[in-house]
Amino acid sequence: MRVAIAGAGAVGRSVARELLDNGHEVLLIDKDPQAIRPHAVPEAEWLLADACELSSLSEAGLDRCQVVVSASGDDKANLVVALLAKTEFAVPRTVSRVNHPANEWLFTESWGV
Repeated sequence: MRVAIAGAGAVGRSVARELLDNGHEVLLIDKDPQAIRPHAVPEAEWLLADACELSSLSEAGLDRCQVVVSASGDDKANLVVALLAKTEFAVPRTVSRVNHPANEWLFTESWGV
């Protein structure tokens, strides 16, 4: 299974390692050059890009992914990534990190999460 992870911080890298250990293909995406650390998860593909931009997700090949994980520290960005993955790229499953409990109500099937 091919999985894209938006957010290559500690959470995203941890999820990537677990998925790779279970035989999945992983692409880590982050807009922060400091977060792009291929040596930390060498088996993964890496992309320096803003996952909230449609062109970046297209470049990432989201249409070939079965799962998209939004793992950034920004709830708004995580919601946008999940919504774009579902509506624009027909990704069957999205999983998002919710950083602030007050925002949990936004992360529902109606928003694509």
